[in-house]
Amino acid sequence: MFKIKGHRARVEAFRRNDSGAAAVEFSLIAPVLFFALLSLFEIGVLGIMTSGLDNAVADAARRIRTGREDAATSAATLEQQICARMVSIDSCGERLVTSVQRFSNFTGAATAATTQPANQFDKGAASDIILVKANYTWPLMSPFVTRGFDRSGPLQITITSRLAFKNEPFE
Repeated sequence: MFKIKGHRARVEAFRRNDSGAAAVEFSLIAPVLFFALLSLFEIGVLGIMTSGLDNAVADAARRIRTGREDAATSAATLEQQICARMVSIDSCGERLVTSVQRFSNFTGAATAATTQPANQFDKGAASDIILVKANYTWPLMSPFVTRGFDRSGPLQITITSRLAFKNEPFE
C-alpha cells in the first residue's frame, strides 16, 4: 500500500508541475506566428514590386510619348528599359512580357488593356494613341497572398501594369 501512495503523490506532483508549459504553448503557436510574419513580409515585397513595375513602365512610356532618341525601338529594348528601372532582380527579362500597341481612339485602347501582352511593338507616330502593357510573373513563398492578383501558377502571381497615352507632336 505504501508504494501506491508514493506513486500517487508523484503523479500529483507531475500534474501540478508547469515548468515547461510556456515552451509547449509556444511550439504550438510559433508556426502560425512565423507564417503570418512571412505573409506580411511578402505583401510588403509585392507592394514594392507593383510600384516599381508601374514606375518603370511610366518612365519607358514617357520616352515613347515624347519621341526621345533613347526610346525603345522593339519589345526587347522596352523590356531592358523596364528591368533597368526595377529593383535588382536577376531574371527580370525572363519574367517580364510587354507590348506596345497603336490605336485610333482611347475606347479601343481601353478594350485592349484587359488582354495579355504578346511582345508586340508599334510605338506609332506623333499624336497616335498608344497602349503600353507589361506583365511580370512573381514567385510566392506563401500560397495565401494571392487575393487580388492574377494567379499564373500554384505559387506564382502576375503583376500587371497598363498605361495609355497620346503621343506628343514630336515630329
